[in-house]
Amino acid sequence: MLDEYSIEQRATQIFDARTKEYFSEVLSCYSAGNYRSAVVMLWSVAICDLLFKLQNLVDLHGDAKAKEILEDVGRLQQENERSPIWETKLVESVAEQTQLLDIAERENLLHLQRQRHLAAHPVVNANFQLHRPNRETARALIRNTLDGVLTKAPILSKQIVNELVEDLEQASGILIDDKKLKAYLESKYYNRFNPEVEKAVFKALWKFAFRLTDERCEKNRAINYSALRLLYSRNPAQFRAKIEAEKDYFSTIATGGAPVVCLIHFLSREASIYGLLADHAKTAIQHAAESDPSARCLAWFTATNLQAHADRLGEWISGKDYPHIDCAIWDEIEELSDSPEWAKLVVRLFNKYYVASGSYNTADRRFSEVIRPNLDRYELDDCIDLVEGIQGNDQTYGRGRARTDHQALRARILALDPNFDFTAYKTFVRYLDD
Repeated sequence: MLDEYSIEQRATQIFDARTKEYFSEVLSCYSAGNYRSAVVMLWSVAICDLLFKLQNLVDLHGDAKAKEILEDVGRLQQENERSPIWETKLVESVAEQTQLLDIAERENLLHLQRQRHLAAHPVVNANFQLHRPNRETARALIRNTLDGVLTKAPILSKQIVNELVEDLEQASGILIDDKKLKAYLESKYYNRFNPEVEKAVFKALWKFAFRLTDERCEKNRAINYSALRLLYSRNPAQFRAKIEAEKDYFSTIATGGAPVVCLIHFLSREASIYGLLADHAKTAIQHAAESDPSARCLAWFTATNLQAHADRLGEWISGKDYPHIDCAIWDEIEELSDSPEWAKLVVRLFNKYYVASGSYNTADRRFSEVIRPNLDRYELDDCIDLVEGIQGNDQTYGRGRARTDHQALRARILALDPNFDFTAYKTFVRYLDD
């Protein structure tokens, strides 16, 4: 299989400008086939980059742990300037005391260190030849160091959570849609996160979006929810595992209101999470689904399947509650599934919604919002179902705008069947032609 990984392209994403400059020497050696020199220089670049990242944490966040590590390795270096012990100590301390390196990244760096020693020291083999790493070894070392160290931003979860939510609060006025928000978050934050930081930020956003009810959280709930959903989409399996492992934390949600409705919107897209939550969380969700119209429309995961959900919605829509479902919720209902079967069920829900209108004004609005924009999707049986429903409610066929609206429906029927016989639908036709 062709390896499409580009060292040159990845090098453009190195976080620190000084590191990027130093790495150009590694790249130059590698491109010229000087793999021994490339490996020796790569280790030096990696160590410098860790030092730059720690200093960045100190300068920008006053991070005490980063400052302590710098002081410790500084003392080791002063005690024995010729000993490389401080370099190993630096890698171990960063891995153990910060979130800049995970276990695999630490091991990759220590492997690089061993390869660097072989390449830099006058070690000879049985044929008295200096050790020379091959191209594949050099490439693997460079790739691991780029991905595991050099291209990562110096971000720790505790600082980044506060920074991110404050940033979102201030920028909410310009991040007006998911496309802009995604581009902003990917560029400034998400592309720089390691898995541990991702999970810490996800936990915090879950709390802000689905649990807390203070004034600030209410104000920023929508954008915090959008940020959580975009973060989740980067690695759903990782976050589902996190939810399953910390069930109690993620099941601690608000008892009702906007946070739970917001959670239902999320679960309508990620239904598998519902089964991971504790029973008390499910109870709160089910209660919200019964009391809030938008939540009821989207809580399909509380039914046995989508067909059962559609049946349940149809009964509610046709009942005495006369619910108002705005256009944005209809869009979300349609997005619950991309199957043609679900699209058909949604059309029938459009019909039920319109023919259940309790007044002329309501019928005017419902036809305009859900029927007319979707008529070109109607098949003949859908049109007949709608006409039959119209005949049973004078608030639909007897209103002033019915003549114009229903002419569009008749035109759709005749487009599907030019010889359609309207004899059985005399009420519909009479008011249409009056």
